[in-house]
Amino acid sequence: MSGDLSHGLLVFEIEMPLAGAGVLLDLRAGSGAEEVALSLFHDLGAGVALLHRQGGRVLRHVLPGPLPQKLGVARLSFGWDMRGRGWWMEMDLAGQRLMAQGEAAMPIRLADLRALCAGGAGVLRHPSVLWFGAMQGAARPAPLGWLGVATPVSTRQGPVAAGALRPGDRVITRDHGAVALVAVTRVQAPSRGSMAPIRLRAPYFGQEGDMLVSPDQPICISGEETEYLFGAEEVLVLARHLADGQMAVVDSRRAVAVGVVLDLGTAELIEADGCWLATGGPEGMAPARRLLDPYEALPLRTALERLQRRVV
Repeated sequence: MSGDLSHGLLVFEIEMPLAGAGVLLDLRAGSGAEEVALSLFHDLGAGVALLHRQGGRVLRHVLPGPLPQKLGVARLSFGWDMRGRGWWMEMDLAGQRLMAQGEAAMPIRLADLRALCAGGAGVLRHPSVLWFGAMQGAARPAPLGWLGVATPVSTRQGPVAAGALRPGDRVITRDHGAVALVAVTRVQAPSRGSMAPIRLRAPYFGQEGDMLVSPDQPICISGEETEYLFGAEEVLVLARHLADGQMAVVDSRRAVAVGVVLDLGTAELIEADGCWLATGGPEGMAPARRLLDPYEALPLRTALERLQRRVV
């Protein structure tokens, strides 16, 4: 695929806080009429600026500061549309949001995006930039639950690695027995920042071995703790909210994680090595169990940690 992206979205995840002023990402290539520059700058007071040069035309898109100084991972998005809606830029860090928009924009060449991703000569990347990517359209990356390809999923024939499942295979569910898979979609995601996968460690979750899941994969938790805290036998918790460095850990050992999304046509709980994981249904369908908010997940995680210490 070659040519220009007339509309799209650039997404950067940046480890905060930043210090002083400097260059976050920089691509420079060619000369004269063929000169290209795509550079991202930051300044604590002034904000963030994206400089885009193609030949003799230069545009500077600015997101005014001051930049947030919280610890955490900020998501910076730059969108552009040559069909009349100009450009917009947004930074979000733990609910603190900066926004800006304007009218003048240029299409971004696919060759330049490839050069940015490839790195090497002519490309500078600050260590605080955890990952970045581009997509067509204005939709931001949505939360997505997926399982690592080696996750053992219970089927009628016994445990099968998630990556080996195919549409039509029947997997074991908590509520409806063996249900046929409608679709199996393979995904690749950055192993950095908010998208870094979570390793659920045995024997806290899986019985035999660790399992890799996306940070937005809902995990079913049951027991006295859930009944005491929430009045329910079972609740769902996103894997990211279980990461405590012991029972579940952030796994950023690889640059890209590979997983699969299992679609059963409805919201279900499926078994993986003794652990029950939730799959999503059609858009708008409620999950198979109540999904805890982040503030609710913290006391549950603390209770689980105390339980594990007593067992040890």
